[in-house]
Amino acid sequence: KNREKIINILATSRKTPSEIVEIMDARFSLVSALLTDLKKHKIISCINEEDKTGRLYNLTDLGKQIFEELNQE
Repeated sequence: KNREKIINILATSRKTPSEIVEIMDARFSLVSALLTDLKKHKIISCINEEDKTGRLYNLTDLGKQIFEELNQE
């Protein structure tokens, strides 16, 4: 469920972890763990990996496919 929420959030625009935390009303540690997991599975990517703060995440092509499938039901 939470992974789906992140995919839906990132489908509209790229976001920082802090913005995702605010939208989901979840703990930062949970969002951080979910982002790491989604990144590991190549569903999302970080577009400014070298920055320590303000990292921006967006969906990969695989992530966009998953978003489409989730929203067909």
